[in-house]
Amino acid sequence: MRTESGHTFVTFLVALLIGVFGTLFVIKSQTPNLLVREIASPYSFEETLERLEENAKALGWKVPKKWKANFQANFKKIVGTDIGPMQLLKMCEPAIAADLLKSDENKYLSVMMPCTFAVYEKSDGKTYIAMMNLGVVGKAIGGDVVVAMQKAMPDMLKMVDFDNPPARPAPPPAPAESATTTPPDNN
Repeated sequence: MRTESGHTFVTFLVALLIGVFGTLFVIKSQTPNLLVREIASPYSFEETLERLEENAKALGWKVPKKWKANFQANFKKIVGTDIGPMQLLKMCEPAIAADLLKSDENKYLSVMMPCTFAVYEKSDGKTYIAMMNLGVVGKAIGGDVVVAMQKAMPDMLKMVDFDNPPARPAPPPAPAESATTTPPDNN
């Protein structure tokens, strides 16, 4: 009876260790995929940048020109290395950001703002987009961040859904003609 109980204990211990190490391996190997999403673009590098910016603006996000960083040019200039086409687009949905940052407890989160998309070309010649997985980040931080990230993440996914781009906002109406305009001279 004693050997059977000892055997059961050893079997349990081995199974426990396999479970712990297997879990740690999965966590270590999958964490980068959880925090950052990489999406293949069906378009060229330049067209991907254009469409991503258009989609963001169509959803009401702000994409100031000063928030665009050309990593390829910067690395060539600073260290003389060509990393290939890579540009960062930083964008913000001001209402979500302001709502989150108005609280002193959340001001430290400004380090993660504005939201950043990396557009780059790999050696396979294809263009890719990488972005933070705000759903996972929000859950990891908790509190008000969960709500803010739940608002932002669906928009970010729409920005990279090139098969179903967001509807473009209607152009502003043309200014009405003033009653004081002079009629054209028909002479």
